[in-house]
Amino acid sequence: MTTFDPGALRRFDIERVEHEWCPRDCALYAVSCGMGHDPLDESQLRFADETRRDHAALPSMALVLAYPGFWLARPGTTADPARLMHVEQQIEWHAPIATSGRVTSTTCVTGIYDKGAGGHVFIRSERVLHDASGAALATLAQTHLLRQGGGFGGEPPPKPVTRNVPDAAPAVEVHVDTRPEQALLYRLNGDLFALHSSPQRAHDAGFERPLLHGMCTAGIAMQVLLRTLAKGEPRRFRRVSLRFSAPVFPGNRLLVEAWDDGSFRVRVPQRDVVAIDQGVLELAA
Repeated sequence: MTTFDPGALRRFDIERVEHEWCPRDCALYAVSCGMGHDPLDESQLRFADETRRDHAALPSMALVLAYPGFWLARPGTTADPARLMHVEQQIEWHAPIATSGRVTSTTCVTGIYDKGAGGHVFIRSERVLHDASGAALATLAQTHLLRQGGGFGGEPPPKPVTRNVPDAAPAVEVHVDTRPEQALLYRLNGDLFALHSSPQRAHDAGFERPLLHGMCTAGIAMQVLLRTLAKGEPRRFRRVSLRFSAPVFPGNRLLVEAWDDGSFRVRVPQRDVVAIDQGVLELAA
C-alpha cells in the first residue's frame, strides 16, 4: 500500500491544459451521455446531431473540456489509484458552452482533510476553464476520497451539508438505459482512467468489472434535467452539485428523479442503490 504524503500532493504540479473543440466533439459527448436513444426525439437530436442548424452543446460538457486526466492517480501525488474514489462534483457556469471554441484549464488542490489513523483522506480540488479571451467559462470543484490514507495529522473534513429530497413525489422520473460499451464510448471524451476499461484494474480495486465513469452518470442526469426542468434551454444552467454514492456498471438501467426545486438523484433500481445523491441544480429564470 502506497504511503500517502500530503506535502507531496500539495507540491504536485498539475499541468495547464489547452483544448480546442468542434461540433463533432459536442455530438460525441451528447451520445456518450445517452442522448439519441430515441431517434425520433428532437430534443435529443438537437445535441446528438452536429449537422442540425439548431445544434447545441450540453452544459455538462464543461466536465470534459481541458480535462487534465486523472492526475491524482499519478505517482508523484503518492495517492494509490486503487484506493481513490470521486465522491463529489460541483459546476458553476459563468457563460454557456458553445459548440466550438478554445479553452484553457488551471487546476489546484484546495484542501486535504484527515479522518485519522486508518481513516480516509478527502482531497478537494478546483479546475477553472478560461475561454480564448481569458474570461472564466466555468468553475468545477471536485472531492476525491482516498481510502485508509489518514493519520498524518491534518485537519478534519468540514461537516457535510445534507439536503433531503422533498417529501412529494418527483416531478420528473426518466429511465435511461446505459449500454454495455458505454464506458468505452465515454472515455473517447478524454477520461482514460483504466478502472473504466480494464477488467484487471477493476478487479484490483475490488469491483467485478469496469465501472461507468461517475461523470458519465452525472452527464446522463444533467441531460435529463436539461430536457425536463430547464425545458431544453442550456443557457439556464447556473450551478449544480451532487454526490456519488454507489457505482454504476455499464448496462445498468438508471432512473433519474427530480423535483421542481432542483433536487435530484439517480437510482439503479435493479440493484436497489442510489448512484447519485444530494443533487441540486440551480437554474436561471
